[in-house]
Parts: sequence; structure tokens; C-alpha cells
Amino acid sequence: MKVWKACAAALCLMHGLAGAQEVVVASIGPLTGPLADNGTANYEGAKAYFDQVNAQGGINGQTIRLVREDDQYKTEETIRLVQGVAKRDKPVAFINLLGSATVSTMLKQGVFDKVGVPFVGITPGSESLRNPGSPWMFHVQAGDYAQIHSVLKHLSTVGLNRIAVAYQDIPFGKSGLAYIDQVAPQMKVEVLGRVPIPSADEKLQAAAQQLKASGASTYVVILTPSSGAAMVRDLRAIGDHTPIYSLSYVPTAAILQKVPLKDAVGVALAQVTPNPETSSTQLSRDFRAAMDKYLPEVKTRSSMQIIGYVNARVAGEAIRRAGSNPTPEKVHAALRGLRVDLGGYPVDFTETRNNVGAAFVDIGVVDSRGRLKY
Repeated sequence: MKVWKACAAALCLMHGLAGAQEVVVASIGPLTGPLADNGTANYEGAKAYFDQVNAQGGINGQTIRLVREDDQYKTEETIRLVQGVAKRDKPVAFINLLGSATVSTMLKQGVFDKVGVPFVGITPGSESLRNPGSPWMFHVQAGDYAQIHSVLKHLSTVGLNRIAVAYQDIPFGKSGLAYIDQVAPQMKVEVLGRVPIPSADEKLQAAAQQLKASGASTYVVILTPSSGAAMVRDLRAIGDHTPIYSLSYVPTAAILQKVPLKDAVGVALAQVTPNPETSSTQLSRDFRAAMDKYLPEVKTRSSMQIIGYVNARVAGEAIRRAGSNPTPEKVHAALRGLRVDLGGYPVDFTETRNNVGAAFVDIGVVDSRGRLKY
């Protein structure tokens, strides 16, 4: 009996030690539904990073277990999964939260405070989600205002300053339009049309006609991936080859799923990371190396993948700084004190009150190979 009790005690101790060797990070996002491509790409980038970390011995000797759940781009499902995973898996951080309506509802219902776990990487970058935001939300990419400002500055510089705006009729689209209306006069940009698009709508023939009728020299679209790609399709289908500028949420791949390459060439997309399709920065080289080795079956290299990779790296660095026994509170404190250069991509949360850590924005243009050039 004494031997059995001793063995049982030893087994319990071993189980406790084994549990202590694992740290959980959770990724809850759309793997099905209208934003499945973006959610899947975010997850792929994060998985490549954590697989690489684990192959090198983990963080502070502890394996990172990446929990993945599909919220189908449904607000109520996101909230249910966040609360359920927080209770079941005890993550020290969530990454890759996606959806303006979802995040708005979580803020209104106080979900971030109730869960008490840091969220690293919030898409989209709507100002309404950042100011005031939540102390538990950490924004690792430049926001919509920074993207819009760069686009309008460019258009003003090259003389394409008579614009029409197609915007999603949800918080992120309305916020973006309001910012355009605010800054356009001082940037010498004239807004000739404003066309609302219902959430995730892909039947945009009427909207395309409205944009064309505006007489604008350029279209600026503040749309989700499915709507943004459909807008390119339906504009080109009526023979409208007016330049199109989009925020970063519409990936090249989504456009090419709906239109032939000849109709995609020249579409401009604001970008909030270095180019994932080249090796021009240390960050992009690190990202590509991780993807090549740990997800070789995934052949594409996209901006949404590198965003997921960056979010995971930032979370990983905070976990490392939190020490050998990381908790959500310790990771939160580490994030607040985080200042790091990921290889041409600086992240700094020490000088901000609303946890916005990055300001990188560039503009990529779809080239004749169907890749972004910037």
C-alpha cells in the first residue's frame, strides 16, 4: 500500500511538472465563412512561428500549445469561444482577433475585462476599436487612419484627388469614411461619392454603377475581403478601369479568385507589413523561412500570413519576458513594457496609452504576375 501511494504521488508530481512545461496561446478566428481566407492565413503565420519556437526548445524551456477555434465570423460565436477557451485551456494570451462588429460588441459587453487575458493583434484597425479600446487589447499593426492617410497623401501627390468611396456599412467602414471626410479637405482631396455596402455583400453591380456615375478619378474602398474582391470584379465587368485603392484587408488572392489577372493588375492595396512575397527585410526573410520549413504544403505567401506571424512573435516575446511561470497578468505587464524591432518592423507599446505598437504603412500594387509590388 505504501509503495502504491508513493507511486501515485510520484505520478501526480510528474503530471504537474508536465503541465508546467506547456504554455497555451489561443487563436480564435474565422476558418469558415466570408472571412475564412484571412482567418486561415492569420493562423498559418502564427502556427509557423510557434512550430519553429517549439522545434528550438520552446520559450523558457516550455512548449507553446496553439489552440485554434473557428468562430465562423459570427460575433456571438466568437464571444462564446473566447469565454469557453479562457476557462478550459487557460491561455496566457489570445492572438489574431478579427472583425469590427465582433470587437465592438466585446468592448460594449466588457468581455475583455471579464476574461482578463491579453489579446495580441486586432483586425481591423478601426479607430473606434482603439480609442479608448481596452487595456487588454494590443494592436500590432498600423490602424485604418494611418492607412487612409497614406492613400490620400499619395493620391493628392499624383493628382488622382477626385475620389469616390465604397465603404462597408459596419463600424470599420463607417469609421473609415468619417476619417476621409475629416481629412480630405486639408489634403486637397474631393469626395464625389459615398456608396455604402452591406456587411459581406458580394452582389455589387448597382454599387459599381453608383461609383462610375460619380465621375471620380479614383475609387477608395474600405471593404472586407469578399466585398472588396467583388467590387473589383463588378467594376471591371462594366468596363470601368478607374484606379482602385483598398485598405489592407483585401488580399491579392481574394481578388484573383473573382477576376482574371488582367483585371487585377494595377489594383493598389495599402499594406501594414513588409512585403511577404520578397526577402527585402529581415522580418520577411524570417517569415518565409518559418513558412518554408514548417508549413511547406502552403505555397502562398500573403500579407495576412505575415500579420499572424508578427502577432505570434510579439506574443512569444512577451511570454519570454514574463519568465518561467507566465500568467495572463505577467504577459500583460511584459507587453506594456515591450519595445522590439522584428527586423525592419518596430513594435513599441511603451509610449502609447491605447496599446498601438506599430505605424508601418506602404502601398502595394498588383503586378502582371499577380503579386504585390511595393
